[in-house]
This record gives sequence, C-alpha cells and structure tokens, in this order.
Amino acid sequence: MKKLGLLLIGALLLSTLTYAQKGKVAAALTYLDNGELEKALQTVEIAEKNPKTANWYKTYYAKGRVLQAIAESKDPKVKKLVENPLVKAYENYQKAIKLDEKHKIAKTIEIYLPMLNNDFINMGVKAFQDQKFEDAMNAFEYALKVGEDKVFGGVVDTSLIYNAGLAAYNGKLWDKSIQHISKAIDMNYGGSAAYILLKNAYMEKGDTLAAKKTLQEGFDKYPTDKNIIFELINYYLLIENDSQAALDYIRKGLEKDPENASLYFAEGLALDKIGKHQEAIKAYKESISRDSTFLNSYYNLGALIFNDGVNMFNECNKIMDNDKFKACVAQADEKFKESLPYLERAHELDPKEINTMETLKVLYYRLHMYDKRDQIVKELEAAKNSAGTGGEEKK
Repeated sequence: MKKLGLLLIGALLLSTLTYAQKGKVAAALTYLDNGELEKALQTVEIAEKNPKTANWYKTYYAKGRVLQAIAESKDPKVKKLVENPLVKAYENYQKAIKLDEKHKIAKTIEIYLPMLNNDFINMGVKAFQDQKFEDAMNAFEYALKVGEDKVFGGVVDTSLIYNAGLAAYNGKLWDKSIQHISKAIDMNYGGSAAYILLKNAYMEKGDTLAAKKTLQEGFDKYPTDKNIIFELINYYLLIENDSQAALDYIRKGLEKDPENASLYFAEGLALDKIGKHQEAIKAYKESISRDSTFLNSYYNLGALIFNDGVNMFNECNKIMDNDKFKACVAQADEKFKESLPYLERAHELDPKEINTMETLKVLYYRLHMYDKRDQIVKELEAAKNSAGTGGEEKK
C-alpha cells in the first residue's frame, strides 16, 4: 500500500508539473491578449524549452501568434525583440500543424493566415520601395506559401508571382526572376511587359536563344503590341545582325504606328546595313520629318551621304583624264554639301558629340570652309579635354 501511495503521488506530481508547463502556454496567450508582447514571448519560450511541452502543438501555435503580433506591432522596441518574426511565425504555425496528430489546431491557425499573408505582402512592398529586392522577393514567396493553405480556396494570387519575379529581376537574381515570371506568363498575367522582362533576364544570363524564343512567343500572343515589336527589331538588328528579319518587324510596327520616328530610324539602319542606301536615306528623312530633334537620324543621314561622297571621290582618283576628273570631283563635292546641313543639325542637337565634330572637321576642310573648320577644331579639343578631365575625376 505504501508503494502504491508513492506511485500515485509521483503520478500526481508529474501531472501537476505538466499542467504547470501547459499553463505557461496559456499565460503567454493571456499576455498576448493584454498587449504584453515581451512577457508573452519570454513565457512561451520557457514552455518551448521544457521537455513536457517542447513537443506540444499548442506551444508552437502560441509562439506563432506571439511572433505574428510582434511583427504587426508599431512599437520599434517590440519589433526588435525578434529577427524575421513573420517568417518565424509561419514556421511555428507549420510546426504546430505537424505535431497536431489529431488535427485539432489547423482550423484555429487558419483564422490568422489571411492577416499573415497580408503582413508578408506589406513587408514585400516596403522592402521593394527600400530597394531591398531580395528581401522583397523572399517576402512575396512566403506570401505565396501562406496562400497555398486551403483557407484561400485554391486561388493563386498571380500578382504575387509576378511581383516576386519583378523583385528578383531588380535584384539581379536572374534564375529566380525567370522562374516566377515564366509562371506568371503561364497563368496569363503581366501582359507583354512580362515577356520583355523574361527576355531581358535570359539575355543577362547569356541565353540569347531563350530570349529570342520568348520574344517570338510574346509576339504570337500580342501581335499588335508595339513594345514587343520594338524588342524584336532591336534583337535582330543588334544581336543576330539580321537586317531583313528586322525589316519585317519594322514594317509590322509601322502598320501600327506610322508616325513613329524611331521605327523609321530603325528602318534606315537596317536598309543601310543591306546596302540599300537610297531607301535608307528616304527612311532617315521620314524619321526627321516626324521628329525634328531625332539626333541619330540626322547623324546617320549626314554620315551616309558623306560616305557616298567619299566613295565617289575615291572613284574620281582612278580617272586619268583631267577634265573628267574635275567633273567627277565636282559631283563628289555636291554630295559633301548635301550631307552638311544634317551633320550641322546633329552637332546643334548634341554639341559634345565627338564623332559628329570629327566628320564636320573633315567636311569643312573639304569644302574650303576654313573659319568653320577652325571653330570646330577648338570645340573638338575642348570636348576631348573635358572628357579626359571627367575620366580623371572618376578614378
């Protein structure tokens, strides 16, 4: 009987101790309800370390609640109690669900998940605004994880997927960016901009084939989108050096936007590359007629006509007959004169552009315009000295 009494007393003491530790969890929730978050955290951490409650699901439910409240607090001192409280809140909720073999706590936790989801979104937006792009991506990814719970009814927030990809893109996390933006595209979110971002991410990784495939898929889906068309034009002109393919997309672009000076400039560039100089000249003039400040069209047009003059003059040097030689040089000079107003306008639009000044220096000499040549030489020297000084300052 004495032994049995000791056993009963031992069992009673064990039960009392267990209850006392479970009481810590209840106390932590009471502190939480009273807004005493530091005491709530300290109390639940005691229960977490005790063997009697270290594997009890309610311990981690309570800790998740406390951590979530700390994250949502407006008090800077409270926020400093824990690093990454939202992430830890999510992890504790997940641990509580895992330990709850009889599935008693999941529905209670679900009450707090919509707010937790919103907290992660707000954290991501704030991090993005602060240009902490990797933190923003991580926050959006956690919001997506929370959103996988059945309480959300299986509805996927596609804007979150896109924002995670955009944050990764801005943070130069190219693989993550590709992963999220590709998923957003698969879910018909992001429009043509998503295809352009995805193409850029592939280009940053050096995968030009994937970039090209992305643009073509974007064009198939948005055949009237000007931005996609412009991207394809630039790709074929600058990456593949395929002027004919570029021209095909330029014509498509002009069908949608016949007054776009940039498209006519691109057309001139492509035509010039395949040797159709007269058509290129016409395209550059079309560009200028739509935008009288389009510097590149003025420069390319002037340079193209100037080079025609140079080629003509080189042919003149092959002529042995003096009279025919003079007549030929006169025709070359007419080409040089024709190029002059375009190059002078380019110089007017960008007085520091060295290539324009170098061409004008030769042109003024060729046309015996020595005063203007002296002036452009001074401007050229000043621009070169300025560029050199700037280079020294950057070191």
